[in-house]
Formats: sequence, structure tokens, C-alpha cells
Amino acid sequence: MEQSNKIKEYLKTVCEQIRWKKAHKIISEEIENHIIDQKNALISEGLDEETAINKAILEMGDPTAVGLEFDRTYIPKPEWGIIALTGILLILGVIIRGFIFRNPEMTDISNNGIMFTNSIIFTIFGMLTMIIAYFLDYTIIGKYPKIIYFSLVLVTLGVMIISPVYQGQIFYVKFLMLLFPTAFAGIVYDMRNKGYLGIILSGIYFIIPVLICLKIPSLSILALYSITSLMIFTYAILRGWFNVKKLNGLLLIYIPIVIVSLTKIVFINDYQLLRLKTAFNPSLDPMGAGYWANATRSIIVNAKLFGSSQFGLNADNVLVDIHTDFLLTYLIHRIGWISFIIIMFFILAFIIRSLKFSLKQKSVLGGLVSLSVIVTFIMQVLFYVASNLGFQLFTPLTLPLISYSKIATVINMFLIGIMLSVYKSSMLYGNRDLNPLIRRERVKIVDGKIIIDLNR
Repeated sequence: MEQSNKIKEYLKTVCEQIRWKKAHKIISEEIENHIIDQKNALISEGLDEETAINKAILEMGDPTAVGLEFDRTYIPKPEWGIIALTGILLILGVIIRGFIFRNPEMTDISNNGIMFTNSIIFTIFGMLTMIIAYFLDYTIIGKYPKIIYFSLVLVTLGVMIISPVYQGQIFYVKFLMLLFPTAFAGIVYDMRNKGYLGIILSGIYFIIPVLICLKIPSLSILALYSITSLMIFTYAILRGWFNVKKLNGLLLIYIPIVIVSLTKIVFINDYQLLRLKTAFNPSLDPMGAGYWANATRSIIVNAKLFGSSQFGLNADNVLVDIHTDFLLTYLIHRIGWISFIIIMFFILAFIIRSLKFSLKQKSVLGGLVSLSVIVTFIMQVLFYVASNLGFQLFTPLTLPLISYSKIATVINMFLIGIMLSVYKSSMLYGNRDLNPLIRRERVKIVDGKIIIDLNR
């Protein structure tokens, strides 16, 4: 007991010098493991336990000096590049919405002012949620994945009951679905060392949000959730986190998906088939499923690099929901392709930098969570840009941080805050969330002999 107290006192003194409190537990564990390993080595050399532990602590060095050294090393490191790009996108969004809402031809000008004010309010609220998520410990997603997952399912089902139906879809649920890929990343993390059973169980969890997407119904959300979650699934298998043969693991995922997809294609109804065809050739149904694709293509085909296009009809009247669904098309028409280029430059800079940091994460959980956030962001951008350039297979949800949206803005900024939390804490967790048997050194070479410690 006395020896244990000596170690605790040493660790307490070390941690008192370290300002980042989240680092205390991890540093304490590392130092304690080192002291115990050194104590055991000294005992094997013939020292008694009390002498060995005193010498092991002495060899660690003065606790104040050790703590100060750790304090200089363990400092939260915000990813200022991504924070700056997030700020630029938010400012760009406010400027663009201000420009659009000044147009009295879009809607009633008094309503424009209210909508612009609402966009500012929800942008500020989104910033607050991003800050809260940034300071939260993202590892809670890995500690309580099932609680988070099923809580999100229950909230979604509750919102489905009270949400209004807009154009045949349960409106607010679409935005809540943006949270599911990150929740699914926590499930994959929880199942990572369970082999083929872990893959099967993860697949069962994958199906529940798919059923919700079909109930909404929204093909865009279904595609966004499915593609993002499958990328997380695939990434985990390719990194070997399920401890199975990679090819077999991938086949276990994709064979059922291919079978279901082919079955759906065989039994596709006439309306769905027409919509699929008109996505590639809008002229097949110019006044129906192909109307918006024809309209957007007619507008942008006459656009200039700089300045307003000479479109035969007033694009302000042809397009509806300019501030939400067709913002890029409208800007290309009114300002020129230069507006599209500038917006996409900053969005691509944000995506590339975020993706780079996500793929470099050493933490298993950090990699899965950050990847889920940035892929969710990417899918929203891809669907929005494709729709605004005349490819209407998937209806746009939102252009993150830029187009007018209230709930989607808050949710996207919350997710960005989680991603930034991963980057901030990446030096803390590293590979610590891997199997402890992998982390601890099991094989040593001592005096030319290979020693395998089976107890570890």
C-alpha cells in the first residue's frame, strides 16, 4: 500500500504541472506503466520490492521537472487552417445570402429581410454548437456508441411524428440524417476487433437508418448516408481493424448490397425509371422530371466568366428556392462563372485539408469519426453542385455553410466542431485505442536471448 502511495504521489506531482487536464490520465498511465516495468526489471536483478520501486521512481527524475516537460509537450493544437477556412465559408455564405435577399424579384422584400436575419441567427447558433463540440471529448463516441446511436434513432423517430411534410418528404428528418454516419463510425469502432461477427453486427446497425431514409422518403439522403457509411466500413476493413482477411470482409459487405441493388433495378417502377433516364437526358420529360435540369442547363450554358448572362428568360423567375436549392445556378447567371470558381476554391481547400488530416490520424476512433464528418460534407457538396449544373438525379440538400439553411447549418457546424476536436486531441490518443496486447511490448531481446512475455 505504501509503495502504491509513493507512485500516486509522484504521479500527482507530475500532473499538477500539466495545464491540459485531459492529458493527465494518459500521462499518468504511461508513467505508471514505465515505473512498474522498471520495478519488475530491478526485482529480477535481485532487489527487494520496496527498494526497486524507490529506485524506479528516482530514475524517472524529479516529478516537477518531468511534469513541466510534459506540459511543454502536451498542448492542445487547434487546426487553424480548417478553422480559418470554416470562417471564410461562413462569411462567404453571409455575403452571398445578403446579395440574394436584396433581390426583390425573388420573394416579398419584407420576407427577404426576415429570412436574412434568420440566417444570421442560425449561423451564430451554429458557431456556438461548433465551439461546444470542439471542447467536448470526441472519444465519448467510442465509449458509448450504442447509447448515442439508439438515442439518435429515437430522436429521429420522434421528429418524424411532428415534422411537417414538404413536397412528399418528412422535412426535418432529412437534416438529422447527417448525424448518422458519425454515429455509425462509433459502432464500427466498437465492433472493430470482433472479426466477421463484428462486420455482420455493424451491417445490421447500418440497415436501420436505411429504413428511415426509405420512410422519409429521400433518395438523396439514402445515397448520402449509404455511401458515407460504406466508405467508413471499407476504410476500417482495409486498415485491418476487424482482424479478418480484407477481401473476405469486403465481399461480406458488398455482395448483399449488390444483390439488393440488382433486385431494386429489376423491380424499378416506371416513374423511378423515367427519373433515372431524365437525369442523363432531361429532354425525355421536359415539362416533368426533366424540367429543372433543362432550366439550369439553359441558364448556365449562356453564362459568362464575368457578369450577368443574356438568358432569354429572367432566371429569377424561372428558378424557385434560389437561396436554398439553386444558389450556384443563380450566382453563375447573375455574376458569372467567377462566382462558382471562387466558392468551389474555398470549399475544395476545406475538403482537401480536412481529408488530409483525417487520413493521417493514428487514432482508430479519431480516423473513423473525422472521416465520417468530411465525407458527409463532401457528399452534400457533390449533390448540390451536380444539381445546380443540370444533373438532377439527386435533389440538393444544402451547400454546407453557404446556402440558406437553419437546421443543416447548425448540424454541419456541430460536425465540424467534432472533427476539430479530433485534430486537437490527436497527439493525446494516437494508437492508444488499439488492442492493449498490441501496444504493450511482448517480445524482448535480453543478452542475446529472445524473451516472449505470454502474460502480456
